[in-house]
Amino acid sequence: MTQSPAIRFKDKLHRGPVTVVNPDYPSPALVEFLGRPPLGVDAVMIDLEQGSADIERLEDMARAARLAGLCSLVRVFSPEAWVIERILLRGVDGIVAPRLDTPGQFRQLVSDVRYCFPRTYESKIIVAQVESRAACERLDEILAIEGIDVFFIGPVDLSKSMGHAGDYGGPEVASAIEDICRRAKAAGRRSGILVKPGDFQDWQRRGISFLYFHVNDWIGLGARDFPLGPPKGA
Repeated sequence: MTQSPAIRFKDKLHRGPVTVVNPDYPSPALVEFLGRPPLGVDAVMIDLEQGSADIERLEDMARAARLAGLCSLVRVFSPEAWVIERILLRGVDGIVAPRLDTPGQFRQLVSDVRYCFPRTYESKIIVAQVESRAACERLDEILAIEGIDVFFIGPVDLSKSMGHAGDYGGPEVASAIEDICRRAKAAGRRSGILVKPGDFQDWQRRGISFLYFHVNDWIGLGARDFPLGPPKGA
C-alpha cells in the first residue's frame, strides 16, 4: 500500500532534514508544480496567518498537494480549538500553530488535534511555534510535551517579545535562537526555522531538521542567476 504524504513526511523527518515551502500565493497550480520530483520539496506550508488564502482556496490547494504527492501544512491565524478543527477538516495533513506562550497552550494544541481525529491523530503533523520570551523561559517543560512533531522557531516575533522590534540579527536574539536549537537537540526533539540562500547548511549543522523557506526567495534566487536582457556588447 502506498504511504500517504503525511506518513512519508513524518518518516523523512525522523531520518533527517525536510524541505518545506511557503507558496506565498493562493494558487493550487503553484502547489502542484512544487510537487514535481526534481524540485525536492517535501511539504507546502499554506499560510493563513499572514497570507491571503481563504478557506475555499485552502481546500483547492490541499487537493492539489494530495494529487502531487506533497504533504500539506497550514499555519492557522489563531490556535483556538474551533480554528484548528475547521482547518483540519479541509483535508490537510497538519497544523502549524503560532502564538503559544505556556506549556498549557502547547498541550492544548495536541489535545485539540486529537479531539478532531481520535482514531487517526497520529497521522497528523503538529508544528508548534516557539516565538516568545515567555515560551523560552519554560522551554524545557515545552520540549517534554509529547505529540508535537516540530518546534518551529519564529525569530521575528521572538525578537519583538524581547524588545528588538523584529530585528533578530542582534546578539541577544541570536543567542536565544542558538539556545533553543541546542536544547531541542539535546532533548531529542526536532526543530525548524526560516532559512535563506546561503545559510541552510549552517542551520543543519545546528540540528535544524525542518528547513522552511518562501517561494519568493526561491524565485529571486533563480532570477539572479538567469541571464536577462541583451548580451554584453550588443
